[in-house]
Amino acid sequence: MFEKISLAGEWHFTFEDGSQTRLPVPGCFDVSDKYRFRRGKGCYSRTVSGSGMMELACDGLGLRAEIFWDGNKIYSETTAYTPFNVRFDAGRAGDHELKIICDNTVEETPASEFRSFYDFYGFGGIYREITLRRLPETFFDSVRVLPDMETGCIGLQVTLGGKEQPVTVWIDHKVCGKMPGSGSQSFPVASPRVWSPEEPELHCLRLECGDDVYECRFGFRKIELLNGQFYLNGKALKLAGVNRHDVFPDTGAAVTREQLYNDLKMIKDAGFNIIRGSHYPQSQLMLDFADELGLLVWDEILGWENPIDSLTDPEFQNRQRNALTRMIQKSINHPCIIMWGFLNEAATNDAAARDCVAKLYRTAKELDPSRPVSFASMFGEKDLCLDLTDVVCFNTYPGWYSGTHTFFEPAAVTEQLEKLASFVRSTPELAEKPVIISEIGAASLIGDHSKRRWSEEFHAQLVECAVDYTLSHQELGGIILWQFCNSPVADNVRIMMRPRGYNNKGLVDEYRRPKMVWQLFPGILKKYFPR
Repeated sequence: MFEKISLAGEWHFTFEDGSQTRLPVPGCFDVSDKYRFRRGKGCYSRTVSGSGMMELACDGLGLRAEIFWDGNKIYSETTAYTPFNVRFDAGRAGDHELKIICDNTVEETPASEFRSFYDFYGFGGIYREITLRRLPETFFDSVRVLPDMETGCIGLQVTLGGKEQPVTVWIDHKVCGKMPGSGSQSFPVASPRVWSPEEPELHCLRLECGDDVYECRFGFRKIELLNGQFYLNGKALKLAGVNRHDVFPDTGAAVTREQLYNDLKMIKDAGFNIIRGSHYPQSQLMLDFADELGLLVWDEILGWENPIDSLTDPEFQNRQRNALTRMIQKSINHPCIIMWGFLNEAATNDAAARDCVAKLYRTAKELDPSRPVSFASMFGEKDLCLDLTDVVCFNTYPGWYSGTHTFFEPAAVTEQLEKLASFVRSTPELAEKPVIISEIGAASLIGDHSKRRWSEEFHAQLVECAVDYTLSHQELGGIILWQFCNSPVADNVRIMMRPRGYNNKGLVDEYRRPKMVWQLFPGILKKYFPR
């Protein structure tokens, strides 16, 4: 078998100033003591064995990278956090040098997908799983699983690379048929089980072709948008969740397996049913855990407040479409994903943004017609692109950024949420779309009990008001709080309102220590999601 070899472990590392050390992969070089918060190019290198046609696969790195095999460049990556596969001729049998030069400097061009004004820190390094394998004569290029709840069958769409050969299909550890090669075919599943947040039942698929094997899990579930609401498996679904950055103080964007599982388990145990992966594609490990735990996921590509000079730039548009394509193709078989997204808080109040939004929407729908597609807007009624989505999503911070409230005032929150709901329902082209409050919250510092702005009490009061109002409002489909944990920010103008260099709107702090606001859950959610 041509199995993938994990390249996790200790690599040689050389910074652009010539200094050398050894660093772990996955890992971020700018969290290590020697290079903490330093910007520049860092070269990871190691010796690997291989020959002939090979495939290097990485689940995400950043902010950009160039990859070399025996000194020859084989790939360039421009989009952080985004999965990629590189197929190349490794040459003779034996040892070879693999170099990955990661660059965490920020490119200030319209085409750049990470800019200096972004409100989260951009790490340098190899964030996630990286593997290498020799490609067999025939290999699986892509596999799409299409579960059908009505029939209890799955449709398989298989594309082979190399020589066409028959494919043997295993479902739940039993052979259930063959395919002649690339193509589409349907197969029944014995004892099909429905996947849901309450009962996340998964089935196993294994495909064999020549010397190659493809394995994944899938779930039977159906997403529908009806009468302004989400429906899952034929039942109306209210969403209550958190935005979550993939970050930890000691490891940066290279979150460990244990850290990741503990995060998702905390969120599930608190009673939430959805995570918005803000603001970049989620790792396969994260999606595996969400599949197992029964957590819904809104997966989106990298972007944050992209201005109109980017949205109208052909290269930016091409990079965004490429990133969206790679995210969907990589993650499409995960039942936990219920929505695809892009362009968080971009300049969609400008009519010139419509072309970019329309192109990204069409790209997502062509790749996956089964899931809704949206973006999160910060412009409310002034947004000019909401009709180009399946779900209307608003990022709004009433009571925090609006006004100068020293103490919490409930009307500041409820009046704004009512205004947004009424706007959508009174706008003909939007009226039948679900409305999600995709970001809302306040910031607090652990230990501040003054009950004023920045206190734990103020934070808890605002969140409780927002959750209660949204989940009890018939015209609002759900709420996704900003944010699960405190996250580090870049050294830009926002640092002046980000004490300690963190976005302190976390329901828990950066080390996952609960704030007073976290104690609201699961109690407040039991009223709407009885267990």
